Amino acid sequence: MARQITTRDRLRYRFDATLSRGTVGIIGWLAIVTFIFVMIAGVLIVVLGIRADGEARTSFIEGVWLSLLRTLDPGTMGGDAGWRFRFIALGITIIGIFIVSTLIGLISSGIDRTVDELRKGRSLVVEDGHTLILGWSPKIHQILNEIEVANENQRHPSVVILALHDKVDMEDEVKARASGPRRTRVVCRSGDPSDPADLELVRPLAAKSVLVLADQDAGDPQTVKTVLALMGFDREFEKLKVTAEVLESDSAAALERAAAGKLGVVVSNDVISRITAQVCRQAGLSYVFQDLLDFDGDEIYFQAEPRLTGHTFGDCLTLFESSSVIGVRAADGTITLSPSMLRVFAEGDQVIAISADDDTVKLDGEVIAGQVAAAASEPPLELKVEHTLVVGWNAMGPRILNELERYVSAGSTVRVLLDASRTAGVSRVAASGSLELEFIEMDTVDGNLLAAELGRVRYDQVIILCYRGDDVAASDARTLLTLLQIRQVTEDASSPNHGVRLVAELLDARDVELARIANPDDFVVSERLTSLMLAQLSENAELRGVFADLFDAEGVELVLVPASRYVAAGAEQSFADVVAAARRRGHVCVGYRRGSEEDVEGALGGGVVLNPPKSRRVTFSDDDQILVLA
Repeated sequence: MARQITTRDRLRYRFDATLSRGTVGIIGWLAIVTFIFVMIAGVLIVVLGIRADGEARTSFIEGVWLSLLRTLDPGTMGGDAGWRFRFIALGITIIGIFIVSTLIGLISSGIDRTVDELRKGRSLVVEDGHTLILGWSPKIHQILNEIEVANENQRHPSVVILALHDKVDMEDEVKARASGPRRTRVVCRSGDPSDPADLELVRPLAAKSVLVLADQDAGDPQTVKTVLALMGFDREFEKLKVTAEVLESDSAAALERAAAGKLGVVVSNDVISRITAQVCRQAGLSYVFQDLLDFDGDEIYFQAEPRLTGHTFGDCLTLFESSSVIGVRAADGTITLSPSMLRVFAEGDQVIAISADDDTVKLDGEVIAGQVAAAASEPPLELKVEHTLVVGWNAMGPRILNELERYVSAGSTVRVLLDASRTAGVSRVAASGSLELEFIEMDTVDGNLLAAELGRVRYDQVIILCYRGDDVAASDARTLLTLLQIRQVTEDASSPNHGVRLVAELLDARDVELARIANPDDFVVSERLTSLMLAQLSENAELRGVFADLFDAEGVELVLVPASRYVAAGAEQSFADVVAAARRRGHVCVGYRRGSEEDVEGALGGGVVLNPPKSRRVTFSDDDQILVLA
């Protein structure tokens, strides 16, 4: 039979429910208990005719007040007179000790809980115009450093981070990895970026831009969930300026379809693999990509120039003294890099230029129509048979090989040395097209085995890839050890691979200084490249069209071409003359590279000069190269 509910049960139930509300409920019961005992004491003082001061009779109100004082402060009863009053005061004081001690404990624990909640990062963010970063990855520190540079001319800049990490741990790591004192305030909140309730805490609609970082463990599904949660705030992305990082091209295509093309998507692995394939074949390109993607030196800007309306793209190439024009942004937002030299500027079109700042993109000369004829028919660069050695392997390996295939002719080979114990689950690829592939399992840090391999055949380039199954520090440590072993062999003049071009992939930019000891020809710092691009897009979302064209397999690209193809060796001329010579062949010239080891004015590194002044006088030799967009 069911137990009969009594009045006592109901009262006890309501009492328990009140206590379950926490500190406020308990304080309320303490106030009621205090009130009851104080009132009882006041009644006893009046009924018994007790004289509190030993002479005059005490009124009810006065008795209640005296009792309340003794409840809150035990020391008050020290001056009491009369044993009957002292006895009542002693009782109410003992009760008060329990009440006050309980109240102090509750207040103390309540404050502790409040501080703990604040430390958990669950409070509302009241920032406006902030950069919102959703997710956590090793890239975040490089992104913060770049945003710090970009915000140098801003008042009270701020960045808000929402991730499934402890707030205090995030703040400590951000502080420890800062490159110097920060002007940009970094606010961390702990929560799930794909949960709309957690997103409310960081106010995405008030942010000037939103970055969604890829989760290496959870993969692209977590990124997709986060983007869908953002669409709950702005279905058409009319107010939200979102850039999302994904790992696979399929995920990028799905997100772009869902957002009707209004979402910026960066496929980090594709970007890194294409840059790696280009850098390993062309010395100095890594410095160019670094300069274009970071906020130091030159960047890419859009600039309206009404005086160009009605004139051709070729007309303007030599007229910007301190900027290199590389394309056109049409009035409807369409972006075209290296268009036809006869492409005419319409009203509302903007030039796309490489320049030190947006205020340095200035038209310095007079535009004269009809100065540029149709570009001469330019034969493509001849593809060569190349032999490449890849040491190490990761998920980007197949992508890099696909990119390499575009630059070499039939008969080219790629030999991959990999440690099978460290590549479980990573796909290998079969030979296809112009590449002949061979996979050899061996210990890639064994100096004797590497020496034997490098003594077998002459290679055109050696690429060292990280094993990404380990943590970042362990992966880079293994890469550095392999790099030292290989460099030791290639420095031997008797080796068939003496002086071979050596490119190493690192994950952490802080390890570059350590790698310089082994003196490789170039570095590809994977996390840094993607971080720089994401930081650029967070400041100017329109750049995604430029990067999509520049880093897409079907778009234009930066190429180093022998200077003799455009100008005569030994003749001094202005850089504007070099730009005009490249223009006649339909190419956009943006810089040059010296083949000698001499110091070069304004060089980024490796002898590369990007966007020199048009008036600079230059003389090229047979070893020099011209940097063109084609």
